[in-house]
Amino acid sequence: MVGNDSKVTTFSSISLILLKELRLERGIHQAQVADMCDKTPSAWTKIETGKSPLSMEIFFRVCNGIQIAPSAVLAAMERYATLLSQNGWAVMSKQLDFSEDLLLKEAQEYYSSPGFRAQNSFHRWNFNSVLNGPTYNQDGTVTPNPVFWFALDPTFRNEQLRKVVDGGRKETLP
Repeated sequence: MVGNDSKVTTFSSISLILLKELRLERGIHQAQVADMCDKTPSAWTKIETGKSPLSMEIFFRVCNGIQIAPSAVLAAMERYATLLSQNGWAVMSKQLDFSEDLLLKEAQEYYSSPGFRAQNSFHRWNFNSVLNGPTYNQDGTVTPNPVFWFALDPTFRNEQLRKVVDGGRKETLP
């Protein structure tokens, strides 16, 4: 059993977050993904939030439905798992209870934050897909997708929770 305050997640949880980010990037509703998987919308919501397990069959159906190669999602998952591990997270290959997976809890908090809502209220001209990240900058900093940044950087997390974020500002993790 893992303590509730431990920075722990799973490869499956990272993959779920990537699938959700791809769904949001492409403007696909949860009900459409549920239909792709022959699931009810509430069943897909439970999978997407980590409250029900993601099977390989469902993973492949979602990837096929949103027209993305599963290998691209898995490659991004490996990069984010490495980034998390480098920042003190344990990334496990076993299933955890939702209450044990801090990344899933952090992701839910991010998706309900004022910063996330503000991010989605403007058009991004400088759009970068979650599958292209994290970005390793020439100055030695790393720019992860905001949902991962929220879990990694307490300053960014507090900004997202406190105020509306200026859409034009570019920030990076030290």
